[in-house]
Amino acid sequence: MEQQHSDYNHYTTTSFFKDEQFIRHVLKADDLSKAYWERISGEYPDKKVAMEEARTWILLINKQPPYQPATNKLQLWDRIANQIAVDEQQRQRVYRPLRIASRWIGAAAAALILLVALREWSSLGEKKFNTAFGKREQVVLPDETVITLNGNSAIHYARTWKSDKPREIWLQGEAFFEVKHVATKNRLQQSDSFRVYVSNLALTVVGTKFNVSNRRNITEISLLEGSLRIEKNGAGAFVKMLKPGDAFSYDSSKQVLTTLDRKAQANKAWTNNEMDLDGYTLQEILNVLEDTYGYEISLEAPQLAQKKLSGTVPAANADDILFVIRKVFNLKIDQKANHLIISQN
Repeated sequence: MEQQHSDYNHYTTTSFFKDEQFIRHVLKADDLSKAYWERISGEYPDKKVAMEEARTWILLINKQPPYQPATNKLQLWDRIANQIAVDEQQRQRVYRPLRIASRWIGAAAAALILLVALREWSSLGEKKFNTAFGKREQVVLPDETVITLNGNSAIHYARTWKSDKPREIWLQGEAFFEVKHVATKNRLQQSDSFRVYVSNLALTVVGTKFNVSNRRNITEISLLEGSLRIEKNGAGAFVKMLKPGDAFSYDSSKQVLTTLDRKAQANKAWTNNEMDLDGYTLQEILNVLEDTYGYEISLEAPQLAQKKLSGTVPAANADDILFVIRKVFNLKIDQKANHLIISQN
């Protein structure tokens, strides 16, 4: 097959990873493709590392075992038709009240803007940060603690942190914390600690790096450095001390704390635009796409939902993740706005 020469000056690892011509070369190299890519490697010596990383990812994905569809096509179409009917009913319930309420938006908007401005100028109240679907933000707190927010996440804290009390943060969604160590040597007081409140748990740390994800009534806590104390009061109360490398999952609906199969380091891969797939099922990956990137997903290959993947792949955006699962499971992905219908080819 004739090779099409491209301009590789701006290619990254992800670019080679998505390049169909490069994929064919890695998986089914012939003399022509070998000669072509050796020439490209010589012309673009600064791209050798990116090419090798992309090669590793492609080979890793290709090792995944193939899965064959096991669902009757008529059943799939019936399920799609039923889902369309449900979606239509939901739209009627939601949008009709919104149209009525929109008549009052003009006056309410002016009042809301004034309220927000007054609160922003005030030294009291809360400081809030939130991210949209698919967006990330790094927040530096007054004590130099750094918090990286994943998509569809939020934190808030009191504007006036008092030096005689613990530093306190409230979290929804997912965030990676690099907590500033403020305790004096050989002296640790209550005011030196840093607390994160998520769901119905209180996490207490001193100087620590850890990841917290709170989605679908499940809170996942992964400790990389330092020490961390998990505490729950009330029904099902418990206290759990974590050491570096520990990763736990708490189900608030069942009030159960369990050890995670995934390593703590794997759960912060998203901060490096990667996704460590070890221990993830396909359904859990689809949940990430819904919770973090805002998609609505219909999986029309339910026999694959609990299949697990392995390895680390690029995940700078949702398209990278969709590319991986499409290749691994030989899937067809139809997109209508933010609704994805996933079926097997």
